[in-house]
Amino acid sequence: MLPVRQVNFWRQNGHRRREKDQKCKIGRRVPYAGKMAFASDEASIALTEETLACKICRKLDALSAHTSHSYPSCIYRVPEKRRKANEAAYTPRLVSIGPLHRDRGQLQGMELYKLRCLQNFLNRSKVSLDRLLEFIAEWETYVRVCYQDTSNLNREQFLEMTLLDGIFIVELFLKKYFSELREENDIIFRNSWMWSDLLHDMLLLENQLSDGCTKRPTGFCAGSFFFKDVCNTEKLPLTQKSDPARHFVEFLLIHHSPVVPLFRSRRSLRATKFEYTRSATELRQAGVKLPRLIVDEWTETFFRNIIAFEQCGYHSKDITSYVILMDSLINTPADVVLLVKHGIIENKLGESNAVAELFNNLYKEVVTETDEFYFAELCDELNAYSMDPFHEFKANWFRCYLRSKKQNSNGTELSNNIKL
Repeated sequence: MLPVRQVNFWRQNGHRRREKDQKCKIGRRVPYAGKMAFASDEASIALTEETLACKICRKLDALSAHTSHSYPSCIYRVPEKRRKANEAAYTPRLVSIGPLHRDRGQLQGMELYKLRCLQNFLNRSKVSLDRLLEFIAEWETYVRVCYQDTSNLNREQFLEMTLLDGIFIVELFLKKYFSELREENDIIFRNSWMWSDLLHDMLLLENQLSDGCTKRPTGFCAGSFFFKDVCNTEKLPLTQKSDPARHFVEFLLIHHSPVVPLFRSRRSLRATKFEYTRSATELRQAGVKLPRLIVDEWTETFFRNIIAFEQCGYHSKDITSYVILMDSLINTPADVVLLVKHGIIENKLGESNAVAELFNNLYKEVVTETDEFYFAELCDELNAYSMDPFHEFKANWFRCYLRSKKQNSNGTELSNNIKL
C-alpha cells in the first residue's frame, strides 16, 4: 500500500504524465500513420489493376468464343465522308430493313404492314409461328455478326426484327410474282410512288437483311425478278456466280460485274498507272463499243451503295472501275447525247445534263488503287491508240470535216430563208 504522500503526488501529477505520454504516443504515430496510408493506397491500386485485368480477360474470352472472326461483317454503315456527298442516296424513305435504321420515327408506319405480311404468310403456309422463331434463333449468331453494329438490340428484339423483316421480304417477292396474292388495298403495289421508294430502300447498303433468313425460302432467282427494273438486272443472265452473295447489294454487284475470260487472269488486267481523259466522242471514233446501260431514278442509288460496299473492303472494285471509266468518257451533255444516239445509254432521266452530272459526281470521294482498276489495260490501249499521229490526224480531220459540213448546211438554210 502506497504512503498517503505518494498517493497525493500521483493524484496531483498523474494527469501531466498522461498528457506527456499521449504526446509521445502521438509523436510516434505520425510517421506510422503515413506508412499505413501509403500501404493502403498501394493495396487499392493493386486491387483496381487486378479487377481491370479480370474484366479484360473476360472480354478476351468472350472474343475468342465470338463467331465474328469466322463470319466477318458484310452490312456496313456508309462512311460519313461518302454520306455527306448525297445523304438521300443512303437513307431509307419508306421502310427499315435490319437494325441500322430501326429507330427512325418516319419509318415506323411500315411495321403494321410487316405484321400483316406475317399474318398472311402464316394463314397460307403450314409453318407455325413457333417453328419460324426456332429457325430464326438457329441463325441468330450468324445474322447478328453480319451487321457492323447491333448493340442497341437485345435477343428478343433482334429475333422479332429478323422474323418480321424476313417474312416481309418473302411476301414482297411472292406478291411481285403472283399478283393474285396482293390484297385489294395493298398500299405498296397500288401506289407507284411507294413502290419507287420501296425499291430505293431495298438497294441501300445499310438497309439489308442477311441471306440466312431470305435466301433459303426465296433464292436469288426471285431477287433477280424483283430488281428487274434496276440497271441491267433483267438483261443479264442469272448464273451460279451469284450464289455466294450475302445480301441484295452484293447480289446486284456480282450480277453486274464483268466476267473475266478464262484465258485472261485478273492479274494481267492490273496496271501501275491509270490515265484516260478521252471523251465518248473520241472513244466512238476509235471504234470501241460499250454495253447498253439504262439510266433512271434508281441508277444513282444503285451505283452509290455498291461503290460504298466495294470501298468497305470488298475483294474487287469492278463496279467502281466502271463508274470511273464512265466519268472519264462523259465530260459534257454532248457526250451523253452521243452515247444515247449509239445505244450505249438509255436516258430515262430526260435531261442529258442530269446524266452527265450523275456520273461526274459519283466518282467524288472514291479511293481506288490503280492496281484494282478493272479497265486499266483497255485504257492503256486507248491512250496508245489516241497518241498515234495517224489516228490523231484522222480524228482531227474528221472533226473539222463535220464542223465544216454543219456550217455549210446552216449557211445554205439561212440563204434559202432569205430568198423566201
